[in-house]
Amino acid sequence: MCIIKTSMGYNRKNVLFDLSIVDVDNEQITQNEISLGRWIVDALTLLLSLGESYDLAKEIPIKQLGYSFIPTIYLPKGCDALDFQGSTIIEIRNNLLFDTEIRQSEIYRLLVDDGVIKNLLIVYINSTQHSLQNNNILGRIRLIDASSFIIQAKEAINEGRGGVNAALRGEKQKQNISWECIRDERLKIAINDFSRYDSVIFAGAGVSASAKIPDWQTLLKNLLAGGTIITSDDFDSVFKSMDSSNLLAARYIEKSLNADKKTIVDKIRQLLYPSDVTLESYLITTICELIIKQKNLRCVITYNYDTLIEDCLKAKGKPCFSVYKNSRDESNSFPVYHVHGIVFRENESGLSEDIVLTEDDYHRVYSEVFDWSNVEQLHALTRCTCFFIGLSLNDPNLRRLLEIAQRGSSKSVRHYVFLERKSEYDGLEKVEKDFQTREDMFADLGLNVIWYKGDDNHKELPILLKRFLTVNE
Repeated sequence: MCIIKTSMGYNRKNVLFDLSIVDVDNEQITQNEISLGRWIVDALTLLLSLGESYDLAKEIPIKQLGYSFIPTIYLPKGCDALDFQGSTIIEIRNNLLFDTEIRQSEIYRLLVDDGVIKNLLIVYINSTQHSLQNNNILGRIRLIDASSFIIQAKEAINEGRGGVNAALRGEKQKQNISWECIRDERLKIAINDFSRYDSVIFAGAGVSASAKIPDWQTLLKNLLAGGTIITSDDFDSVFKSMDSSNLLAARYIEKSLNADKKTIVDKIRQLLYPSDVTLESYLITTICELIIKQKNLRCVITYNYDTLIEDCLKAKGKPCFSVYKNSRDESNSFPVYHVHGIVFRENESGLSEDIVLTEDDYHRVYSEVFDWSNVEQLHALTRCTCFFIGLSLNDPNLRRLLEIAQRGSSKSVRHYVFLERKSEYDGLEKVEKDFQTREDMFADLGLNVIWYKGDDNHKELPILLKRFLTVNE
C-alpha cells in the first residue's frame, strides 16, 4: 500500500503541563515547520481535555484511492478548547502554495466521505496572496497563519481551557478530577513517547528490592556482621552517627572492618545471591518483557550491583551483556550499564568488580567529568526519553547530571519518573501541596512524575508498566 507521509520528526519539549514552554514571544517558533510543529504539540498537551489525545504517526487509509495518508498531527476526538469537535487533522506548512488548498481539500473530502475525519486545520508560515482567496474551502477546513494560531492558543491556555491543564493549575477539586485520572492521562503521553522515540530505562534499588535483594541499609548492616567489636547490632548507632548517610556509613564500615575491597565484594556477593532463595520478581519480568518487545528501547542503566535483569533476559532467550568499567561492547546484544559497578553471581575468571560503595568511591566518580559512567548517563539523558524506575532520586550526582542535561542539550526530550504516592503529612490540603511541590521540583530536572499507589510491595508499579506492552498492538 502506498503511503503519503507528511508528519515530521520534531522534538518534544521536556516537561509536560508547564506554561513556560508556550512562549509566544519566541521568534524562532514561526521560522520553520519543525519549531512550529514542536510548539503546537506542546500547546496541545496543555489544551487537550481528559479523554482527548494526539497522534504524530497515525496512518489513515483513503479507501477510494487505495493508499494511506499520515497527517502532521491527528486528534482522534478533536480539541474542545480550540472548538474542534470530533476527529481532526492539523497540517503544518512552511509555504502555503497555490495548489495547497486544492490538494488538501481533495484529501479532506475523501476522508469525510469515508467517515474518518470531520475537521482539517492548515497552519502556515508563509503564503501567497493568491492562495488565500478562499479561506474556508469546505465546511470544517480552516486556514490560519502561524502567528494568529499561536495567539489564539495562548489565549486558550491562559483562560485555563482543557481539562488536564486546568486540573494541574490548581482547579482539580473544582473539576472533581482525581489524581489517578491525571496520572492516566500523563501515562498515555508517556506510552506514546515510549513507542515513538528512542528510550532508556534507569533502574534503581527498588527494582532489585522487588526480588528481595537487600536494600542499601540492610546490605550495610549485614556487612557489619563480620565485625569483632562493632557489629551488626550496632548498625543503628553507626547510621545515626553518620548523619543517616549510606555513603558515610559505608565508609565507616569499611574502615571498621579493616578489609580490602575484594573481601568486601565477596561478602556482598554472598548477600546478593543467597543459594536458598529464587531471585525473581514480577517487576523485573515486566521490565524484561518491555526490553524484548520494544525495539526503540536502547539500553538499561542500572545503579544496582546484581545481574538480575541480565539473568531474566537470558532465561527468556534475549541476548544481552553487562557493561561496566573496562568491559567491551558486544554487538547485536542488549546492553545493561552498571554505572555503580557490578558483582557477578560467580567470578571464577577474576573479572574486575570495581564498585561504588563508599563516600570516597562516590567522590571519585563525581569529580571525574569524563568518567565512562557519567558520559553514558549524559548520553542517554540528552538523546533519549528516559524512564526512572525504582529510584528515589536522592542521589546528588544523578540530579547534577539531570540539570546538566537540561542546560546543555540542543535536543529537548521528556523524561518520566515512577514514584510511590506516599506523603509524610496529615490533612488533605498539606498532602496535595506536598505532591504538587514534589512534581514542581522534579519538573525543574525535566522529569514528569507518574504516581502509583503506595504499599509495602509496590504492586501497582508493574501493572502500570504492563500498559507499555500494548503500544504496538
